[in-house]
Amino acid sequence: MRHPVDAGARQRLLEAQRAETDALRKVERAGKGCAGAQARLAASETKLLEAQRGLVRISGATRAALLLGVDEATLRRDIRRTELDPAAPPAS
Repeated sequence: MRHPVDAGARQRLLEAQRAETDALRKVERAGKGCAGAQARLAASETKLLEAQRGLVRISGATRAALLLGVDEATLRRDIRRTELDPAAPPAS
């Protein structure tokens, strides 16, 4: 690999490397932020499904779907899916 010979070229190279490092740090920070948001969303979806499951137990699937304004078949499917696989997201 050739190295720049004049001071101006070296300076530009150093500035480009610093900018690249800064951009990489920003990407990593944003990635961590996304991962945190995804974890919070998953936790919220779990709470929502638990609450829906409780409503279905109390009111029945037909009444719960009516109260929630969702299709009964979709509600039943989401609840059944999470009973089989608690990590499965709802089919929104």
